[in-house]
Amino acid sequence: MRSRRKFVSGMLGSALVGAASKPSVARAQSKPRNSVNVTLAQAQAVHKRALVIDSHNDIPVERIHRGEKPFKWMTRDPAYHTDVPRMKEGGYDVGFFIVGDGPTANVWVTIEQVLQQIEAHPDTFLLVRTSQDAVRANQTGKVGILMAIEGAGRWLDGKMDILGILHRLGVRSVAVTHGEGGTTPGSLQGSKSPYGPCTAADRENERRTAGGLTPFGKDFVKACHDLRIVLDLAHINDKAFFDALELTSRPPIVSHTAVFAQCPHWRCLTDDQIKALARAGGVMGIAFAPGFIHPDPAQATVDRVVEHILHVADLVGIDYVGIGTDFDGLGSQVPVIPEVSQLPRLTQSMLAHGLSEAEVRKVWGENFLRVLSKNIG
Repeated sequence: MRSRRKFVSGMLGSALVGAASKPSVARAQSKPRNSVNVTLAQAQAVHKRALVIDSHNDIPVERIHRGEKPFKWMTRDPAYHTDVPRMKEGGYDVGFFIVGDGPTANVWVTIEQVLQQIEAHPDTFLLVRTSQDAVRANQTGKVGILMAIEGAGRWLDGKMDILGILHRLGVRSVAVTHGEGGTTPGSLQGSKSPYGPCTAADRENERRTAGGLTPFGKDFVKACHDLRIVLDLAHINDKAFFDALELTSRPPIVSHTAVFAQCPHWRCLTDDQIKALARAGGVMGIAFAPGFIHPDPAQATVDRVVEHILHVADLVGIDYVGIGTDFDGLGSQVPVIPEVSQLPRLTQSMLAHGLSEAEVRKVWGENFLRVLSKNIG
């Protein structure tokens, strides 16, 4: 396969037109290799034509955690990475919005608050239950809310019927784990997922010794398949990752991750994991967490994010990579793209690195749309 790092001259053509104001940038951008000059106005024009799907955004649980009821996201608030005015500015069409993760954001309370917001602001929000709802959000200028859960075991309480209830309420993506695991009843994987920097040898050892999917975890994967829920393998341990791929014929996602070969971190996918995910038709979302993008988080730039995208494109093709921002889920860390209105900066860098508009559109949303169509219809 031709390396995406080799720029094809004339790729941008006359399609890059338009104008836009220049937002502030919190992190300096390094100059791309084999780069051409792409203005922000040109990138904005391409970005506007794309369907933007973010596979991981923690804003609902973060607002619940901070005591906001009802949510105040209709107004700009720099205390968060995400609010409606800046989503509109950033061309943000659909988010996998997390409604269940930590113990301070109860899944039932969060779902109720999100549904209330959709009902209160029907001209702003659209609940995504099918892939066509995602397209409709883009076409109508609304923000599509796909409710997702990060770590199913905490909320299932060992009872698979609860997954059916969550599906009836509108949840359409569920992760096996948020890193938790063990041998207690209701655990979905047999050991916890390590976190932090690691070596290739660490990963090989983990694959041999980790506790993979438990019997309940295997039942969960099969139930997601039957209910047509998108299976999310983010945070899962390496043994359970491959266990899950053997149990479903629908394409899964890894909602917020990055490339281990670019940054040796437990939360990043190794090349063999990327190949296995691609064989399953799945998509990995590159996160904006600095520690996933560069071993020295201070050197995690927008261009470095694109290096992760290019690595996947060179390894398995452009059809298996997308964006999972992890906005409002990074604690005190500043994301590589600092907030949602600045998403066109990533489009600018992708184009400057030689990706065509068609390829940029795949990364921003068409790849995840394909996975949605195969899962939720």
